[in-house]
Amino acid sequence: MAEPERPIGWWVRRLDALLEEALDAAVAGEGLTRRHWQVLHSLAGGEAAGTEIEDALRDFPGDVAAAVSDLAARGWVTRPAPDRLRLTDDGAAAHDRVWRAVGRVRRHAADGLSRQEYERAITVLARMVENMERALGRG
Repeated sequence: MAEPERPIGWWVRRLDALLEEALDAAVAGEGLTRRHWQVLHSLAGGEAAGTEIEDALRDFPGDVAAAVSDLAARGWVTRPAPDRLRLTDDGAAAHDRVWRAVGRVRRHAADGLSRQEYERAITVLARMVENMERALGRG
């Protein structure tokens, strides 16, 4: 089958698999999983409730509580109050290091695309998600 004739599902799955592989490699340099990264990045904007982090990451695989516990054991996350989480200075520094690696992955994914092409791709994919959610009675 010629490449342009592949269905959208093939392209979405292929891109997802490649992004997963590249992001896993980017965070592995710090001994992290994607779930660790998602927690770190969620806290980079400031203190948050643990339940807020769990809600924000609900659609992604992995155990948020285990990632938080591991990050706390590393000294990267602290609990300033019950059910509140915050990055420590070491956690913020780790986030910044991993953010640079993740940024490289994102730049590779968008290589050769104009800003308008990238934004259009996101718009098209978001619309397709909305269409499918509506077709399945979820939207």
